[in-house]
Parts: sequence; structure tokens; C-alpha cells
Amino acid sequence: MVKRLLGVEMGVDELRWALIVGDSIEDKGSTETPRAGLLHAIDAVARTTRGHRPDRLGVAVPGDLNRTTGTVGVGSMNLVGPWAGYPLRDELAYRVGCPTEILNDARAFGHGELAMGAAKGLENVLFIMLHRGGVGGAYAFEGRILASPDDRLGEFGHLTVEPGGTPCPGCGGRGCLETFVSGQAVVRRFRARSSWSPSGVTAVTDAAADGDQVALEVLADSGRAVGVILNSLAAAFPTQAAVVGGDIADAVLPWMADEIRTVLAERPSCTFEPDLLAASLGVWAPAVGAALTLPLPVRMEGVGRLPEQ
Repeated sequence: MVKRLLGVEMGVDELRWALIVGDSIEDKGSTETPRAGLLHAIDAVARTTRGHRPDRLGVAVPGDLNRTTGTVGVGSMNLVGPWAGYPLRDELAYRVGCPTEILNDARAFGHGELAMGAAKGLENVLFIMLHRGGVGGAYAFEGRILASPDDRLGEFGHLTVEPGGTPCPGCGGRGCLETFVSGQAVVRRFRARSSWSPSGVTAVTDAAADGDQVALEVLADSGRAVGVILNSLAAAFPTQAAVVGGDIADAVLPWMADEIRTVLAERPSCTFEPDLLAASLGVWAPAVGAALTLPLPVRMEGVGRLPEQ
């Protein structure tokens, strides 16, 4: 029997969902994330789920969590409400009446692109997810996204690019990747070097398209930062390709890709120069990956291949 698998990404601004039936995405959509608090956000997920009558639900959340207990980690969510320690998995399962799994949004992004997106058919892949407020990551080894019970395996956004660099509000370190390539970081770096204050990252890329030298240099710096991290990771782990996606990827990747490829080509004898691929599922990748994710054993394991239907 063909199962109906629903994935929901609980984003800061939007709840996005994807319904997978068989080998295809049958439906997808989004709604604004409720600002009124925790229970309102959960109600929105439950309404979406009941409307699609899935056999299984997967929910992608930002930040750390405990997949063994199904609870949200300390400071994990950027949503309104007391999320730390909340039993999100069990509460949703009770409300929607079907097996439910939760996982980190970046690992869900990687799983979606591995199963049905740009990395389909590949075995060893690095994933970078660029958002306005942060940077996530994931790694696939032998066709599986590596994960752990706390779902923190793959936090590439907090690897150091520039020791002693800009302080990172997310991790407390300095000069990590997130201080270069999140949407907020790109805007902040542009404002520090220009008399103009853009409202968002697309304003910076629009300025680059108009030939603004500061915008071009800031985006090039961001591309080099991504390249440095991917190049280092590819030296440590077997890597066929690196997939870049996320909310702001469509805007910034065209301006960063040449610099990323240049850095990836610097030591081919060590890294074998992995391909750089743009995510093909767009902003729907985390929802797709959440839908396809199987329950995680207590021991470290992959989040699973495309499940049998």
C-alpha cells in the first residue's frame, strides 16, 4: 500500500509542508507562522496535518533537540513561547493521531536533497543551508544523512573561518561561517563598509547586479568563507559534491559560486574537488526531508534512506 507522508518545517516566518505519495510530491504549501506563541504554532501544524490525512508526520525544527525523547532543546527555537524541553513529538502525535518524528531543519534539508533533490543518487555529500538568521549543515555518508540523538551533527555554520573575527551571537565564538553568510551577516558586513543601509539580503544582491563594488566584495567574501569550510570538510570526509540551499540561496549563490569553486579547486589531490550543486527542491527541502525521515535509533545512525512504500 502506498503511504502518505507529510513533512512540515516550523520556520520562524513560515510553516511549509510537503505531502509525498509514492515517489512524488503530491502537494505543498505554506502559511505564516503564528506569532501568538507555542500552542498556536502547534495548532497550525496539527490543522495542516489533519487536512492531509498522512500515515506518518515528520516535523523539521530549527536548532538542537532530543530525538530520543522527542523534546526541543534549550534555546532551540526562534519562535515565540517556552520551547525548551517541550515534548513536541508526543504532543503532535497525540493531536494528529499518526506516528510522528522531529528532527533538525538542516538535517531535514540534507535528507530531502539526498532523497529527491540535487544529491539524489550520490553517496557522500556535504550540505550547507543558508537562512536569513543562520547557517545549517548536514553530511551524507554512504547514502545516509549522519545524525545523532541530539541532532547536532552537522553544525557547519559554527566552524571558524576567521579566528578572532566578528562575534557570533548564536554560538558565542568569533569568526564562524555564520558571521559571513547568513542573510543578517551579509547585510551587517555591507552596512559596515557603505553609507547605505539595505533592508535585507536581496537589496545587497540587487546592488551587486547594479555594479556596487562594496556589495560585490561582501558577497565574494561570503563565497570564500563557504569555500574554506567546504574545502576543509572535504579534506576530512569523502565528498562527491556540496549542495547549497536555504531561504537566501537563490539570491546569494549566483554571486558566491565562483569564489566557492575557486577555493574547492585549491587542493584537488586531497579533496578531489567536489562538485558544487544548487539545491533543487528550493525552500521545500526541509519539509520533504522531514516527510521521508524514519525514527532514529538511540545509537548514532543515519536518518534513513527513502522508505519502502
